[in-house]
Amino acid sequence: MAPRIAVGQVVKRKAVIVKPDDTVHRVAKILSKNKVGSAVVVKDDEIVGIITDRDILDKVVAKGRDPKTVKVKEVMTENPITIEDDYEVQDAIDKMMDKGIRRLLVTRLGRPIGFVTAADLLAALNTYSSEAEEVSEETEVYGICELCGQYGPLYKVYIEGGEKWICESCKDSLNL
Repeated sequence: MAPRIAVGQVVKRKAVIVKPDDTVHRVAKILSKNKVGSAVVVKDDEIVGIITDRDILDKVVAKGRDPKTVKVKEVMTENPITIEDDYEVQDAIDKMMDKGIRRLLVTRLGRPIGFVTAADLLAALNTYSSEAEEVSEETEVYGICELCGQYGPLYKVYIEGGEKWICESCKDSLNL
C-alpha cells in the first residue's frame, strides 16, 4: 500500500513568475539567478504558460534568434498541465505518464507554488516507503501567505484548529 503523500509536500522548486511580454533574455537571467529550469508565465493573475530553459535553447538560441527581442509569449508552452497541491504523489505520477511530461506545475487554489519532477515524486515515495519517516521541515514551499498576502517561502502552521500556510514574519510575530 503506497503512503499518502500530498504533492505540496514534495515541491522543492519554487515557482518563478514572469510575464508574456518579458523578453527571453530577461527570463534567462531570472532562471539563472534563481537556479531553476522553468518559469510560470502569468497574466492578470492567470497562469497562461510555462517557459523552460529547453524552450529558450531550442526555439531561440538554436535558431539564431535574438533573446533581447523575442518575447516569452512567442516561445512559451501554453496551458501547462497543473496539479493542485493537495493531490497525492501517485496522482501526479499518473498525470505525468498520461501526458508524457517531465515536470508538473503545482498550484494552490489555482496559484502557482512550484514544480515537481518525476525524480522528486519517486524520491518522495522512496523516502516514505523506507521507514515512513517524517517530512523534513526544510521543504521550501512558496506561495501567498494566508495571513498577510505576501508571496514567499511558507510554513505550515495550525491556528484556531485549522491548517494555514504563512510566511516567516507572520510565523515569528505569532511566536510559532
